[in-house]
Amino acid sequence: MLFVKAAKVVALGLVFFPITGCAIATGIIFASLLKSVSYAPDYEEVLFNYAILGFAFVETFSFILFFAAAFIYVL
Repeated sequence: MLFVKAAKVVALGLVFFPITGCAIATGIIFASLLKSVSYAPDYEEVLFNYAILGFAFVETFSFILFFAAAFIYVL
């Protein structure tokens, strides 16, 4: 039983590694938004819509990872 618990801890650790990638991607998305708005302020609304769409994709991936972690914990 202890081996199963240790395997769960290792699996949870591996599942949460990509969460750092999600945090980095979120920072890159909004940094790019600020940079692109400073270059082309006329397209602010369009650029913001694209940035929010990219943020939604990244957050969807992180939610999938959280559900995978919950599934591993329950098993």
